[in-house]
Formats: sequence, C-alpha cells, structure tokens
Amino acid sequence: MEKEVFVRGRVPESVRARFKAACALKNKTMDSVMESLILEWLKENENDPRPTK
Repeated sequence: MEKEVFVRGRVPESVRARFKAACALKNKTMDSVMESLILEWLKENENDPRPTK
C-alpha cells in the first residue's frame, strides 16, 4: 500500500460543515470522498493540453 499524506486546503466553514454532514449521511469518510473527487479530477484534467489558471 502506498504511503498516505495530508492534503490541505481552505474552504468556508459552512462548506466544511455541509461536506462533513453529507459524508456522514452516506456513511463515508471525508478522506475517502476527497480522494475520489481528486482522482476523478485528475482523470479529467491530468492529460489536458490546455494551460491551467
């Protein structure tokens, strides 16, 4: 298994609260949902030849 590391970002407190609640309702950890979202974003954007902002 690959070593896990921390990824840090800032969002408004209300967004974090909604995210935490939605994860709990789905019985998912915030970590697992964030990993899924990051992997999906990478799949869509990693080989995109357009420059990013």
